[in-house]
This record gives sequence, C-alpha cells and structure tokens, in this order.
Amino acid sequence: MECKNCKSPLQFSDNYCNSCGAKVIRNPLTLKNVWEDVSAQVFNLDNTFLRTFKGLFSHPGEVVISFISGTRKRYMNPVGYFAIAVTLSGLMFFILRNLYGLNLAQSSINDVDVSGMNFVFDYQALLSYLSMPLYALMTWLLFRGKKRFNYTEHLVANAYITSQMSYLQVFTYLLVLGLFPVQFDVFNFAFLFVTVIYQFHVLRQMHQTKLWGTLWRGLIYVVLLLIIMTGLGTLMVIIAILTGQMSLQEITLQ
Repeated sequence: MECKNCKSPLQFSDNYCNSCGAKVIRNPLTLKNVWEDVSAQVFNLDNTFLRTFKGLFSHPGEVVISFISGTRKRYMNPVGYFAIAVTLSGLMFFILRNLYGLNLAQSSINDVDVSGMNFVFDYQALLSYLSMPLYALMTWLLFRGKKRFNYTEHLVANAYITSQMSYLQVFTYLLVLGLFPVQFDVFNFAFLFVTVIYQFHVLRQMHQTKLWGTLWRGLIYVVLLLIIMTGLGTLMVIIAILTGQMSLQEITLQ
C-alpha cells in the first residue's frame, strides 16, 4: 500500500501519510464523501478558513506577518482566501441585480442611468484580480521607507485585506440594500473609505508606524485611488463606446 500523492509506503492502519501528510482515501468517490470533505474543510470551527477570518478581525497584522514569516498551516493562504471572496462577491452582485432588482449603474447625484456600464459588474472578478497588484504597488511605495516588507509581501497583505472586506461587503450589502432604500453608489463609496481605514489599520500593525505616519500615507492613498478610479471610469466609457455598449448621443442626452 502506498500514498497516492507522494508514493511513499503506508501501513494499512495509517490514516495520513507520514511523508506528505495527505489523508488516506479508502472509500470510492461519492457525493456523500465529497460533502463530508467539504463540510470538514469549510464548516469545521477549527479549520484554517474560520481561523483566518476571525484572526483578520481580532489581530490582522499578526495573521499577515505570520503567513509571511512562514506559518503556512495555521492560516489559509491568501490566494485561496481571495478566490472565495471574489466568488462570493460575484454572487452578491447577481443577487443585487437580478433578485433585488437594483440598478447598480444609476448615479444618485444627477440620476443618470449609465446602463452601458453594467459590463463592469459582469467582469468584476477579472477586475478584482487585475486591481490587486495595483493596490500592492501603491502601499509598497507608500511604506517603502520602512523597508520591512517587499512588494510580494504587500501583495499578500492586500489579498488578505481585500478578501476580508469583501466578506464584510457581501453581508452588509445584502442586508442593508435589501432592507433599506439606500442608493448603491452612495453606500459603495462610503464602504470604500471603511475599507481604506481597515487597510491602513492592518498596515500600521505590520509596519509599526505611528498614527500620523499612517494617516498621511492613507490620505495620499485615497487621493491616488480616486484619481485611478476616475481614469478607469473614463477608460471604461471609451471602451463601452468603441464596443457599441454606449453611444456618444446617449452620453450627451444624459
């Protein structure tokens, strides 16, 4: 008898491989077995997902630094954690648009309905993956003088931060927008600032900066983020026009 993962020899009484730690599977693959594995990994209170989720609220800096420093078994890896968050965010937008019937592209400032911008929500998962390196680059440059963490480590930190706030976003958006007549863009803009506050709270713990040092970096980050969002919004409008999803006449009339 040998391990199906690393081919190391196993005793018949072994439940786990002594070499790679993989679980010994003896039963044929059935829906019941798959459900038991998923339940054990996702819903077990002692699993890495829930431990990571709780830790990123109670001591987020410690969670990030622990993973960066090599503690890889205690907390869920940022890639998997981020992937689950992106999936849940996609489900959230589907519910908001199709079950709640909300028009996420409508502006509450001038009541403009930019329906052609709905493709942003269609491709939100791709945009989330593409924006993560940009977030990491900005925070790395802002904290570069501290020289404690490199760009890749900032990428890990931002993946954890963004994922954690995405989980909170899914819960609050479905609750608040489902129960109260709140405009999506207003609530979304307010949540953006909550995300930045949490983000720099974590970065402050990581870099051990003082309040003022964290505050001015956070203000610069917000300004840069607003500039980038404006630029991306303009680019998306141009793309929508070029692809026929919007027209110049439609923009002029609005």
